[in-house]
Order: sequence, then C-alpha cells, then structure tokens
Amino acid sequence: MRVCIVYDSRHGTTEKMTEAIKEAIEKYANVEVRRVSEVATLKGCELIIVGTPIYYERPLKSILEFLERHSTELEKKKAAIFIVCFAVVFGSLARWHIQNHYIKPLMERIPGEIIGTLVLRGGIGNVSEDEIEKAKRWAIGLLDF
Repeated sequence: MRVCIVYDSRHGTTEKMTEAIKEAIEKYANVEVRRVSEVATLKGCELIIVGTPIYYERPLKSILEFLERHSTELEKKKAAIFIVCFAVVFGSLARWHIQNHYIKPLMERIPGEIIGTLVLRGGIGNVSEDEIEKAKRWAIGLLDF
C-alpha cells in the first residue's frame, strides 16, 4: 500500500506528528511525506493522510486550498485527517466545536472515503509523548491488513 502524508505546519508541532505517523507505518506501507506546497499530484497514492494545525480557529488555508485543488483526485482515494490544536484541553465542552469548526471544513472538501479522523493536543512547537503515541496507534489502525 502506498500512503501519502500531506501536511502543513507553522511552528513544527504538526510536522513532529507527521514524522511520528510515518515512523509508525513505514514498516507496513510505502510512505511518502510531503509538505502541502510540494504536492503536484496524488497519483499512485492509495491512502492520503492530511495533517494541519489549527490557527485562529481554523485549519490552515494552505490545506483547505490543497483539498479543493485536488478534489477530483481525492474522489477515488481513501483519506484520513488529523489536526493539532489546543482546544482539546477543554475536554468534552470543546468536542462539538472541534468537530464543527475544525474537522467538518476539512471533511467537506474531501469527496472520497474518509476512514479516520484524529484530534491531537499540541501547542506552539511542543507535543507530549502521549499524543505522539496516540498518533502512531491511530495511523497503524488506518492500514488495511
């Protein structure tokens, strides 16, 4: 299986998560990691994992634009989404907000099959080992064994 991880990051937190996800699945799949600005096509990718931090209550514009530009290609792909945000600290009170303001705008731009979403707690430039392990377990679960 060929997995393409497409991400953007401002302060390195989402990039750290992307590397952890790659590390977790590269022994089971052929994994390609690209910053959103480096992706010309999704040809050959069977699973697309999209990662973005949340800034000013929104996914990064670069990720939203990428999803719109590649919507035709995404129709035929399986996709998964992960976000890194601070709102997770508010627990169950923030779940509705996270789902409707962070995850939903991403899902609406992916016409293909979405096989998973993940919300990770992270701040500017830092992320806990627990969150890294959570991301790794999630990524392995996405693979079709």
